[in-house]
Amino acid sequence: MLALLLAAVVYGDPVVAFTFTDPRINESSGLVASSTTDGVVFTHNDSGDQARFFAVDARGRTLTTYDLPGVQARDWEDLARGPDERGRNSLWLGDIGDNSARRENGILVHRVREPVPGAQERVQTEAPTSFRLRYPDGPGDAEALVVHPRTGRLYVLSKPLAGPTQVYGAPGRLDPDGPNRLERIGEVAPRATGTQGGPGIGGLAQLLVTAADISPDGGRLAVRTYTDVYEFDLPNGDLVAGLATEPTVSPLPSTQQGEGLAYSRDGRSLLLSSEGRGSPVHRLIPVVAPIPTGPAARAAPAPAVQDPATDRRWPLVGAGSALLVVLVLAAARAVRHRPDTSR
Repeated sequence: MLALLLAAVVYGDPVVAFTFTDPRINESSGLVASSTTDGVVFTHNDSGDQARFFAVDARGRTLTTYDLPGVQARDWEDLARGPDERGRNSLWLGDIGDNSARRENGILVHRVREPVPGAQERVQTEAPTSFRLRYPDGPGDAEALVVHPRTGRLYVLSKPLAGPTQVYGAPGRLDPDGPNRLERIGEVAPRATGTQGGPGIGGLAQLLVTAADISPDGGRLAVRTYTDVYEFDLPNGDLVAGLATEPTVSPLPSTQQGEGLAYSRDGRSLLLSSEGRGSPVHRLIPVVAPIPTGPAARAAPAPAVQDPATDRRWPLVGAGSALLVVLVLAAARAVRHRPDTSR
């Protein structure tokens, strides 16, 4: 029981990891960490840009621009990393935006092999594999896409103007000749937290889901609004079971229009991006790190965690201090049960 309590992640104050220096990155919407290179992220712009994404280093400099042949960027909203049907690391670009709910033919997701950044300044990727997805209950807007790192199953999270966010699961094996019918498997219910921020829409910014990601080990799901992040523990990597639990809620720094969210490569912190030229990428660092699970974790002690943005080391917290346990539980309880100040 003690291990379960200590596994709850409580984040400290955000720090600026870096600032985008490339003027072409003016509406960072999708964000994901490279699985091969420390400190590197991939990002793409929102609607209106070319069909491309960027590899950006820990100083905010663009290393490589990747162009996707044969597809359009109608309304790209999110970027996910996960295995393809052969288990190869891949990037999934979600053309899933539909503000007017008019995409009767469904939404699109384009998949390419995850590149190793930095070899060239500009690269044309292989022809992407594209999948058409259809909702079971008609067209709707969405800005959040995740791919489970263990199973490779794809999920889309809706962005309704009223009511809870619906979570839809794709078929376990996607058909590029589709369409692929999504099924509703759960929901996320953002609430009025009183956290300020977002694109000038008042309290509505606290209720609209703009991005999501699953930790590299498959143990946690993070879902962001413009103002807060909701994090669910996934027992044995089970997303459906995790959605039925109470998430921790952490406030996010106020930004112009925060739509990017990604776990770091090691899964021990969260990265957040926003639209706007020269916008910052923030990092949320856990005060209490998640306890690794599985055979590898039992075989050896976990190493200290290093934050590449600040070069400070954050050791994993052990279970030996009763005082620490009390502080952790109090912090987690405060985060989970913050008063609703919007009334």
